[in-house]
Amino acid sequence: MVKTINSKILFAAAAVATVFAGLVASSACLWSFYQPEEPECLSDK
Repeated sequence: MVKTINSKILFAAAAVATVFAGLVASSACLWSFYQPEEPECLSDK
């Protein structure tokens, strides 16, 4: 009985972690649209 409870808890934790990883990845993709201009002092030209 303890093994089934532990496996259910681990399954739920894995599901929550998967959803959280998907949310974080999708929000990181939204931030990539913002590309600030490079300052002249940092450019290689």
